[in-house]
Amino acid sequence: MKASAPGKIFLFGEHAVVYGKKALVTAIDLRCFAEVKKRDDFRISSPLGITGIDFKKHPYISHAVKRFMEVKEIKGADIEVKSQIPIASGLGSSSAVTVSVLKALDAEFETSLTDEDIYEMARKVELDVQGIGSGTDPFLSTYGGCWLIPDRKPVSIGKFYFLVVNTFEESITGEMVRKVAKLKETFPEVVDSIMDAIGGLTISAIPYLEKRDIDSISTLMFMNQCLLKSLGVSSDKIDTIVSELNSMGIASKLTGAGGGGCVIGIGSNEKLTEATKKFSTAFFVKPEKEGVRIE
Repeated sequence: MKASAPGKIFLFGEHAVVYGKKALVTAIDLRCFAEVKKRDDFRISSPLGITGIDFKKHPYISHAVKRFMEVKEIKGADIEVKSQIPIASGLGSSSAVTVSVLKALDAEFETSLTDEDIYEMARKVELDVQGIGSGTDPFLSTYGGCWLIPDRKPVSIGKFYFLVVNTFEESITGEMVRKVAKLKETFPEVVDSIMDAIGGLTISAIPYLEKRDIDSISTLMFMNQCLLKSLGVSSDKIDTIVSELNSMGIASKLTGAGGGGCVIGIGSNEKLTEATKKFSTAFFVKPEKEGVRIE
């Protein structure tokens, strides 16, 4: 059986959401595809290579299998993964892999898991691999759509097209989350205030997104980027891209854990098209309503 799940972008609120603050996140129209067939042992094939169960080479897939086997013991499976989502880019590739593999395992071995079962299992996999996480990425890969997290409140943002510029610097979620946690431990009152501010501007952004008020969104995105930079999760390359996009009239910020990965931008269609000519690693994504599904 073959399943797919979407990636995601954080519009506002990354890192703060780990501490229960508000975040605004949307699934995007890039998907990971997982095909599962019964066999007598385990074979995992992905862009990372071919292995058996391997918690170093294929940590998310291997932990997904381990969690699935708490529901149903299986002898083996042939798991083939292909993805449209750049790896370690801040676009939710790890959770899309996890959720699509769990959905395909469920269909192939007829375990009748609900989407909520799959989400909860994927959330545990996130913790198995990273040690810390908000569960946001597994939720978006499972359910699709645009949401206010942790409220699970759907948000309508219209027909936005988002510019994505890939830095091709790896964004390692667990590493970045632990870095912020250490900073919070050292300067708790300062970091708590930053998290409160990020959560507050997330709430403020919703009506402007619904109205497509680009000027107000631009201001709030700039503020969010500055706050993330103060947490140490930006990079020189991200800062340069953000500065250049802002000079073109495109609201921009990092998305996801940071330290690398991607920058997202919102602006007029003309300006976004101009940016794709300036940045060779730029492409467009749009919101995706549908979550995990059988292909």
